[in-house]
Amino acid sequence: MRSTPLKVLLDSTYLLPSFGIEVRGLSKEHIAHLRDAGVNGSVRFHCLSAVWIEVIGKICRDKERLGIRVDNAVDRAIKSLLNSGFYEWITPESQTVTLAFQLRMRGHKDNIDNLLYAASVTNNMLFLTMDEDLKEFLSKEGFETETLIDHESLLKKINLTSYR
Repeated sequence: MRSTPLKVLLDSTYLLPSFGIEVRGLSKEHIAHLRDAGVNGSVRFHCLSAVWIEVIGKICRDKERLGIRVDNAVDRAIKSLLNSGFYEWITPESQTVTLAFQLRMRGHKDNIDNLLYAASVTNNMLFLTMDEDLKEFLSKEGFETETLIDHESLLKKINLTSYR
């Protein structure tokens, strides 16, 4: 266990399994290891309140294809995400919105990703994402990308001994 947990902001992709949605490249083993990292204090997971826009959209768009019903199971997932204490929910501050606006003006049209990246920068967090398009855009535009990290790299970074 690390003495000071890594502060990690989650992309909405990492919340989808709570609703029973499988994410390509994110196995049940990965999810279990990420959970262990949070429980043992190696990592402190943060979520930006704006991700609900994407999460709700993805669930509603895919509900029929995936056989998801917006019912008690979804309600339990929402309550777990919001009230379990496992995630710290944050709201964007003015400098976060300003940076997100700059990203949009430079051509990146995904406002939620812009807010997430900006929140990770302004709050000095790692940004857990598998979004290679965002990383490519940021790099091309001269923005810092070293704090963008995927789950496998995060698990290696914290030296989770049970992770292989």
